[in-house]
Amino acid sequence: MTSSATDWNELARSKLEKVFGAAEAERLMRKSLSQIGLATLDSADDLHRFANELSASGGFAAPVGAMLSLTAVLRGASGSSPQA
Repeated sequence: MTSSATDWNELARSKLEKVFGAAEAERLMRKSLSQIGLATLDSADDLHRFANELSASGGFAAPVGAMLSLTAVLRGASGSSPQA
């Protein structure tokens, strides 16, 4: 799958669902997207910003955020995404 074909929202949601279940994953998606001022994840850089927000929230979300951050960088994020 190329970067242009990646569904960044589904990638993040699927990782969150594996750890938290569907309802909590959806809550975390909405909360974290709101915190960074986005409605959707449209790029690797957006995923990186989202991942950083998850990491900062602590608890079990932090390691999921770290994993998503690594995934974002491996898929083309600059690693220095601007903060909202």
